Amino acid sequence: MLSVERKINGSVTKSSAKSSLFIKEGDFTVKNLIYENDKNQAYRLRHRIFCHELGWVPPSKEALEIDDYDDNAIFFGVLNEQNRLAAFLRLILPGKSFMIEKEFSSLIGSEHKIRKENDAAEISRLCVSPEARNDTISGNFGIHGISMFLYKGVYHWCIRNDIRYLYLVVDYKIYRLCRAKGFPCKLIGQPLTMPDGVTAVAAIMDWQEFELLNTVKRPDMMNWFTRYQSTPVQWRLQQPDSFLLH
Repeated sequence: MLSVERKINGSVTKSSAKSSLFIKEGDFTVKNLIYENDKNQAYRLRHRIFCHELGWVPPSKEALEIDDYDDNAIFFGVLNEQNRLAAFLRLILPGKSFMIEKEFSSLIGSEHKIRKENDAAEISRLCVSPEARNDTISGNFGIHGISMFLYKGVYHWCIRNDIRYLYLVVDYKIYRLCRAKGFPCKLIGQPLTMPDGVTAVAAIMDWQEFELLNTVKRPDMMNWFTRYQSTPVQWRLQQPDSFLLH
């Protein structure tokens, strides 16, 4: 089981976790974005990727991509030494509707009921700036891309805030890539070709299953992933007697 120091009320709020994450490795830092300058960088990067590169959202005069889900979300970013945003994603918190329930409800199978407990959140608006897509972080546990460093930050925030399950909607190719990298995402419906030609899927991932899988299959990656370089996380992985690969 996930075991860390828990919050007294067992719930997640924006005010209780705004500045709870800061990990620096090499030339990059992953952290919560709480200052307006950092948030504006996120909105500009989102506009650049989701408007100009992908064409998923209409352009705005301010060149900022903002929506209603931002009000109930925690922002995460990877920044370089010049404090420029290299990668971003947001975690939509439980309590209000997820994007998967509205914009992507057609991807959810009839047999799956969206989990609305406080231990489930939704990843969305993941993007990496074109200039950072070849950047890596290297150390004693191998070489990792910027997106993996971003996921590492989200993992530590989730551990500290009792979030075990993550919903996501991605291109089917990205879904397969995530599984190949050790993220045990499970489909909750059938793939569907969207109007832009992308085959999209809805999935859910369990951090506990992630731990069990990678402790056995990718111990070096797991050692890096669970290591909090700035302030060590006070918890220990469960060591399974046996494991069946999903």
